[in-house]
Amino acid sequence: MVLLPLTGCALFLIRRHYDASQDFEGAFDQFSNEFMVFLFTSFVVPICALAYATTSIGGDREDRTLLFLLVRPIPRPLVLLAKLVATLPLVLGLVIGSYWVYCRLAGPVGATAFQLYLPAVFCMTVAYVSLFHLFAVTFRHSTIVALIYSLFMEFFLGNMPGIIKRIAVNYYARSMMYDLGSSHGMNAPDPTWFVRSPPRPAVRRSSDWRSAD
Repeated sequence: MVLLPLTGCALFLIRRHYDASQDFEGAFDQFSNEFMVFLFTSFVVPICALAYATTSIGGDREDRTLLFLLVRPIPRPLVLLAKLVATLPLVLGLVIGSYWVYCRLAGPVGATAFQLYLPAVFCMTVAYVSLFHLFAVTFRHSTIVALIYSLFMEFFLGNMPGIIKRIAVNYYARSMMYDLGSSHGMNAPDPTWFVRSPPRPAVRRSSDWRSAD
């Protein structure tokens, strides 16, 4: 499940050349919007995170070994923290390592993007791993729930108008990327995309007009 999207992204970058020799800002904008925003942050990072985060606890639950783990004289919060600490370096290494390879395949625009977007990728990975650990604790079939959330709910909620998109993790990652990449040629969406819908103007009653007169 993890190797297929990682390989697909590598093939996409090999076939899609971002020529920065003549128009660096245009190539950087294409790489940022086509690959980073649309493909990497919306698909690759959630898949890598849920593949390991949900199975850290869900695997013990499915193998019926979770009871033997919880009956040990160890506080449950410490068990959950140990699971999170053990999973986080693995996912960070996979995501950041693949991100470095993709940026190398993209050429000069990838080298610039790696330095700019690395904080956003790091924070996004930590947020996804923590969220999917919460799913693993809350839901019995956490992998299915996390898959539905990351591939369907985040796609729809992250693109809805108003403040509803603020519950999606990739909304904050994309906002960071738009802010970091705007100085290098990345075209950000309309500013109204980042804020809630403006309030409707109040309709003045006839009594208000008379009092104003």
